[in-house]
Amino acid sequence: MKTRSAYLLLAISLATACGIPEDSSPQSIQTTFPEITISQVDAATGDESRTFRIYLLDADSRLIPVIRELSGSELRITDLINELIANPTEAETNMSLSTAVPVGLSLDGVSLEGEIATINFESGGLEIVEGDQLAEALAQIVWSVTETGDVTRIIISIENEVKTWPTPDEGDQNILTRGQFISYAPDLTGIS
Repeated sequence: MKTRSAYLLLAISLATACGIPEDSSPQSIQTTFPEITISQVDAATGDESRTFRIYLLDADSRLIPVIRELSGSELRITDLINELIANPTEAETNMSLSTAVPVGLSLDGVSLEGEIATINFESGGLEIVEGDQLAEALAQIVWSVTETGDVTRIIISIENEVKTWPTPDEGDQNILTRGQFISYAPDLTGIS
């Protein structure tokens, strides 16, 4: 019994003697590992990023092109819509840019047929907006989605039902184009 107690006491003594001493304050630890940046990780994993243009509104309700960047190599219409729903960046807000696309807008799918994109939203978003805000939101969506030229016309449906939308320059339409929102077009004077 005494032998067991002696071994136990010895084991406790060794365990506490081999511990790491406590510092009175936090200390820096030097590492031999190099710092790795996110771009190096992206390069190593093969991730690409892409830049694209969406349109926000200035204080006079004119469309202003802004550049965004996302990872991945393929730009999708869902990316454009999500960027329009999101709040403008701090720099964009400082330039008095905003979005009229409602935060509650929820995309339910996109289909492409040639140069026509059919964008289907869930109910409770775009169709409950009225007046100038609706026209501004539609202008932002149409100009952003048609920016690359791959899509030239847009059909917007709610719960898979094609809707007719007011356009400021050509009346109510169910196929939307940039020309129908030309009154919101960016002011290109002075841009070379």
